[in-house]
Amino acid sequence: MNSSHIHKQILFSLAMLAIMISFAACQKELKPATVAVKDPVRHYYPVIQGETLGVTYELENTSDNPLFIREIQTTCGCVVPRDELPIVVLPKKSGFVHLEFNTIKNNGYVCHWVYCYGNFKDSTCVELQFDTNVVPSADYIRDYEQLWHEQSLANRSLRDYVDGLSSQKGYYTDALIDPRAERSEERQDAIDNLTP
Repeated sequence: MNSSHIHKQILFSLAMLAIMISFAACQKELKPATVAVKDPVRHYYPVIQGETLGVTYELENTSDNPLFIREIQTTCGCVVPRDELPIVVLPKKSGFVHLEFNTIKNNGYVCHWVYCYGNFKDSTCVELQFDTNVVPSADYIRDYEQLWHEQSLANRSLRDYVDGLSSQKGYYTDALIDPRAERSEERQDAIDNLTP
């Protein structure tokens, strides 16, 4: 090999090394962030089969580092994220994960998990869960009230915007599932105190 060829290889190697160092200098370390999720486990009111249920989770970044959600996985193809990825939540701010649940192929009780992957401090992902009952349309002859309801869904009116659709009724959490449980325990304590 001649010296000019060796000289070109050395210059090429130095140029490649300089490019790699410049790329390495541009990449900053992604520091972990802490997050608080408002109501990560939800129970939605029943929806009619074929309706689309919108599910929105609020994530609060409680750290001084930005939060990057780079991937969202769901347990069913009927639950689809509506957000562009990555979702960026600035420090001490709140962000949202918007999902859409298509009930057309579901019937009865359904429970879905959503896994958000990002730079979380305590784990690689945050687990979200929601469930609902998907009620099929009636197989019997519908009465006038049901026909009116179906017609009003087709022609949305001011009432629909005020009362909302059945898929927009909201959700409840485990703390509100059975408010009678506390009263039942209090009643049993009162009964126990009455007996000698």
